[in-house]
Amino acid sequence: MTQGETAPDKPSEWPLSALAFMALAVGLQACLANLLNYHNYPVFRAEAGLVAAALLGIAALAAGLHRLAQPRLSFLLTGLFSAVLIDLGTDLHTAVFPVLTGVLAFAAWRFERVVLKLTGAAFASVLLFQGFDLVRTPDQPPAPRNEAKRLQDDASRNPTLRPIIHLMLDSYIGLDGMDAAGTNFGDLRQQQERFYLERGFQLYPGAYSRHAKTINSLPEMLSYGRAKPATGRRDLQSTVAEPLPYFLDLDSKGYRTSVAAPSFVDLCPLQPLSQCHNYNRSNLSSMADTALSAQDRALVIGATMLELSQFTHLLSGTIDLQIDTWHGSTKRHLYNRAKLYSLTGFDQIDAFTRDLATLKGGEARFAHLLLPHDPYLLDAACKLLPESEWGDEHGPLAFGPRDAAYARQARCVTEVQIAALLKALDATEAGRNAIVIIQGDHGSRTLDGEPSVMGGAPDPRTAAVAYSTFFAIRVPGEQAAMVNGMHALDALIGDFAASGFAKAPRPIRRPAEVHLMDAAWTPVKRVPLPPFVPKF
Repeated sequence: MTQGETAPDKPSEWPLSALAFMALAVGLQACLANLLNYHNYPVFRAEAGLVAAALLGIAALAAGLHRLAQPRLSFLLTGLFSAVLIDLGTDLHTAVFPVLTGVLAFAAWRFERVVLKLTGAAFASVLLFQGFDLVRTPDQPPAPRNEAKRLQDDASRNPTLRPIIHLMLDSYIGLDGMDAAGTNFGDLRQQQERFYLERGFQLYPGAYSRHAKTINSLPEMLSYGRAKPATGRRDLQSTVAEPLPYFLDLDSKGYRTSVAAPSFVDLCPLQPLSQCHNYNRSNLSSMADTALSAQDRALVIGATMLELSQFTHLLSGTIDLQIDTWHGSTKRHLYNRAKLYSLTGFDQIDAFTRDLATLKGGEARFAHLLLPHDPYLLDAACKLLPESEWGDEHGPLAFGPRDAAYARQARCVTEVQIAALLKALDATEAGRNAIVIIQGDHGSRTLDGEPSVMGGAPDPRTAAVAYSTFFAIRVPGEQAAMVNGMHALDALIGDFAASGFAKAPRPIRRPAEVHLMDAAWTPVKRVPLPPFVPKF
């Protein structure tokens, strides 16, 4: 080889780094376009521009690291960067990412320029198609398709049946839990009692869930306690619920049933339903028209992107927690800043309320709404706080401020959203004749972690905020009342079903028992639940 020549596929260093920058820049913009498309988020917004600019800066920084690693180690970064881009755009299994990184790094060791060119070309095509979809996306997203697989026969509907409106509000603590010892929910119990009793509901202060996680509590309650506790891992992104007696019995009775729920407990495939819709539980579009600043919205979009890749999630989360440890910070953890559960919940309950104008006899409508679930994002006047002031169920704020933030949100949910829903029902004959159930699936969970077998028997505060669960029912012709006793949700719903879906439940009192779980959220031990201890 003569002087001045270069080896094949070993180009001079700066052009190779420029190629790395181009591949990363195009790849990151493609991943952003993919994310915005998935969430039906408008692209011509300041926050989208801020995130795009930040991604270009990240690409430049990564290209600088790539230059420093040349000539011997840059292939490792090429493999890692390419794998991260793929992981950002797909849902790779945990074990696949390191293998993919190794394969791409090995290819780059031999043909680094080729790997970078192929990566850039592949993501350029993704950016082209995603960008085209973003530009042509209509102002209003398309109506959700019907995801029910086991369709009911509409001819068998019995229009003489009273409609049923069944709301499962996620993390809705029960009345006894609201004034339990060690909590700081203020006058939330008094406000809730007054609100529901004035509107004709029967309340069950001692209601409780047998589980602290929705993925376990939902199938337990909707099977009337007949479902066998899971034995496999339950810390899953999603699971398909087995056929549940509640929906089977509604079908047998002659109800046409519709469901709206987040997809992590998927009710659509196996239940007999007429309509089913799985919604994105943390939808970026829910913040598009809020009073949040462009900077706040950009931060949430960026935090959401970091959660899409195993590597960026682990790296950013570790750095964030370490910085907080050094500074003694109590600001929100970065991984929580990608969560818009309750903001999406407000959108969903508004849509559910609007649709009540079409309610007919013989219909049962079930909705699982992430309210008053965290993040706690409302002030005392029910106005949206800046993102930096939102609260999260597991901290890092102390228990007192967490409980207070939860109480504000729960109060706003009833005074605004539930009040509007009941007003919409009262505006139609079918709505006035409807049976209305409003319940939680577990407690507020304003804890540093849910009860588990590793921690032993839960203390009184932990037991209350994990298991005490709201339950209220309004049946036309039945008087408002307080129903004493500790009753599990599965017993309450089972007794309601046993009445032919016609009467408020009065289950037989049984010893209160709940499940403790292991680190994988699998129920492994059933233990007695002591009565919730009041403050005074």
